[in-house]
Amino acid sequence: MKRFLPLLLAVLMFTGCDGFANKDNIINLLSSPKLSRIESGIVTCIKDYLGQDVILKYPKQGSNISPVQMVDLSGDGSDEAVVLYTAPGMGGTVRLAVLSAQGDSWQVDYEGEGLGSEIHSISFTSLTPAGDRQIVVGYTYSDSSEKFLSIYFTDNGKVDDIQHQTCQDYLLADVTGDGIQDIILAGINADNQYTQLKVLSASENNVLTALVTRQLKVPNARVTSIALSKNDFSDKMAIVVDYTDSYFRVYTQGVYFTDYKLNEILSPSQVQKRWVYDYSLDSRDVDGDGYLETPTVIDSGNTMPENLKFMEWTNYLTQQPVRKYYGFCEAASGIYFRLPDLWQNYVVMSYGENENIWLLKQADEDKTIVTFELLSTGYDENLADNEIIVGTGTLQIKITFDESVSADQRQYIADGLMYIK
Repeated sequence: MKRFLPLLLAVLMFTGCDGFANKDNIINLLSSPKLSRIESGIVTCIKDYLGQDVILKYPKQGSNISPVQMVDLSGDGSDEAVVLYTAPGMGGTVRLAVLSAQGDSWQVDYEGEGLGSEIHSISFTSLTPAGDRQIVVGYTYSDSSEKFLSIYFTDNGKVDDIQHQTCQDYLLADVTGDGIQDIILAGINADNQYTQLKVLSASENNVLTALVTRQLKVPNARVTSIALSKNDFSDKMAIVVDYTDSYFRVYTQGVYFTDYKLNEILSPSQVQKRWVYDYSLDSRDVDGDGYLETPTVIDSGNTMPENLKFMEWTNYLTQQPVRKYYGFCEAASGIYFRLPDLWQNYVVMSYGENENIWLLKQADEDKTIVTFELLSTGYDENLADNEIIVGTGTLQIKITFDESVSADQRQYIADGLMYIK
């Protein structure tokens, strides 16, 4: 950790005039490995084809984060190359090329302009019964506020057709149960309009068709997450949508597909909270059981600082809601720790000498029983018996326990760190 921090600080110093890098810059710096010989040959082929240099572009999200993807699109056992880049002499829009191997060299089979300056994600899946895999690209801009979903249909590894959808968010999944992937898509958000949630399929004639449409229940919804979850109401996976309105209220809605309908199993009126921070507060599977849990902010009666919030994670997709975790969140940092259930209503929180120190106190005695310190520099590894350091990614938190906190409680708290930002 001590050796890593100077490196990280050096990265931050050289990636912006104010001394700090944005997330995209850091990702580009830390995840831009040297190209392999094969990848270099592929990029050189594109340069020769265009007659100019190109700049490789990295997807922001997803498991396929390389700008050069090797994938068997036709199912014939040989890989095609799919490459994402910009060509400065052709504008700032992201471009995509598909190449096939010709002996020891490569041939450009398709090259074209995309629909944005950035790539949200790229994936490869079968949307039709034919067996060829489609290239699904989410284009976007730097703020990711709007996405352009482009589906490149292929035939024998060659791009055969391109279809576009404008959206806020999307998810690839087989929600119809026919063994072929579908697209769950949240439409764009117009002023004083209601967002449409759609299930799109191309299984009939290679043309994306809306099998069903359902309107989200609040106007001006900004969709922040679409995810799948097990549920107790259907053998089909639930589609869980988190979204906010223009008043910073957060809603969670759950539906499942059957008989060409989206049946609601979680109404957005059931779970609401206000969230004013620059990241979304979305449902997630906090305990790995396949069910998504939804966070709810517990009203502390304005007795604590604004950024310190008690929060619970509850599964609302069962016959009766089941709370999984009770704990607190320091909202500015996005750090959540679970706490023993029995402590609810008996503890309060405050900041210590600065906002990187969070004190958990007994409400009736004003006695600090746990201290959390977000470490911003190197730390002394000689910890006392009542101290422990836990972390996620580059975040490190030192926890100091009062002697009244049992060993089981200490372990429960220490193992319950989540980063929700």
